[in-house]
Amino acid sequence: MKILAIILLIIVSSILLFMGGYLLGHQRKPFLVFHPESTPTLGGVLKVCGLILLALGALSLFITIIGQILWALLIVLCAAFFVSILSFIMLTYL
Repeated sequence: MKILAIILLIIVSSILLFMGGYLLGHQRKPFLVFHPESTPTLGGVLKVCGLILLALGALSLFITIIGQILWALLIVLCAAFFVSILSFIMLTYL
């Protein structure tokens, strides 16, 4: 059971790191239906959200190495909450 939790935490942290890097990389480039080059506030939102996702991903990797399941659960819940908030924020820029 512990191995499965470690594998899932590694997957979650890699997804968070990828999403954070993707958002940081697309501050000035269009992606999907969003155009941050024409809306400067969207670029700022992408920067802040990307940094928070990168921090959550790095913290998730650190907690995976430590092996604290309770803290890992807290990070996964925070990540799920933040990604859902991010999706609602992005809806305002459609």
